[in-house]
Amino acid sequence: MNILIISPKRVSHLDITKEHLSKIKEVDPSIEVTVVSDSAQAASHLPHAEVMVGVFRLLPPIKEAVNLKWVHGLGAGADALEPAIINSPILVSNSSGVAAIPIAEHILAFLFIFTKKLYVTFANQRQKNWEKQKLTELRDKTVLIVGLGHIGKETARLLSCLGVRVIAIDAPGKEKPRFLEEIGDVAELSTFLGKADFVVICLPLTKETHHMFGEKEFKNMKSSAVLVNIGRGAIVNEKELIEALENKVIAGAALDVQETEPLPKESPLWDMKNVVITPHHSSGSEKYMDRAIERFCLNLRAFFGGKSLLNLVDKSAGY
Repeated sequence: MNILIISPKRVSHLDITKEHLSKIKEVDPSIEVTVVSDSAQAASHLPHAEVMVGVFRLLPPIKEAVNLKWVHGLGAGADALEPAIINSPILVSNSSGVAAIPIAEHILAFLFIFTKKLYVTFANQRQKNWEKQKLTELRDKTVLIVGLGHIGKETARLLSCLGVRVIAIDAPGKEKPRFLEEIGDVAELSTFLGKADFVVICLPLTKETHHMFGEKEFKNMKSSAVLVNIGRGAIVNEKELIEALENKVIAGAALDVQETEPLPKESPLWDMKNVVITPHHSSGSEKYMDRAIERFCLNLRAFFGGKSLLNLVDKSAGY
């Protein structure tokens, strides 16, 4: 079997090591693994590849990949899949779940930045301005998590340990974990938004979730509430978010994802004092690839054994 891995150098936590390659070879010594850093380097290897591994949005077009049977994503989202893959019999799996710990920690960092007014203090530090702030506690706050997948559940679990009241919105019929105080479905979103001090988006981007958050949803939030988005930028109508922030409809936003990435330099979000921006790196961790390769090897064994793959993507649903 020929496996082609695209490991982009610009994403440091996706580095493939000799130890990772050894683990793949342990599945079957006859496996041939080729590692490249971009689509240009991948071109000559595509005709031989039976399995392709990488970040979906950075994969090369599969036109020349005549032997391709399976594509495995090193990330969680599947919204960037090439239409030629979606409309083919090629199997698609992803690494959903391997980044739950670092992303949940990132969300907690966002919440502390706002409750402890660190965004103000950091700005004051650059100006050598000694000015105390009115701080609040995260304990007893209400956090609404929209999307109770791996990341949402881990975030809810951590927050419950801190004495936070955690509520969630997810698909109808979802069982309520013990660390949640309340769970509802999408039809109840407007009601749940009005209860929350922080609204945390942990959804995949699909046709149904595109611009799911806009003017109406912001008006349903408390004026003191903060929006946190670690899902995908296009889940939020960015133009309407900017208007809501400018008009103080909501108190702030913490964004690890944006509609256009990198965020254009002319975006008003850069200069807003009540906005915290990180460059879509909340999944970053020194342990990320160890977990991702472990997940891939489990799938590789399943593939060889003719069994169902873990995290098999429903290409019609988009996740």
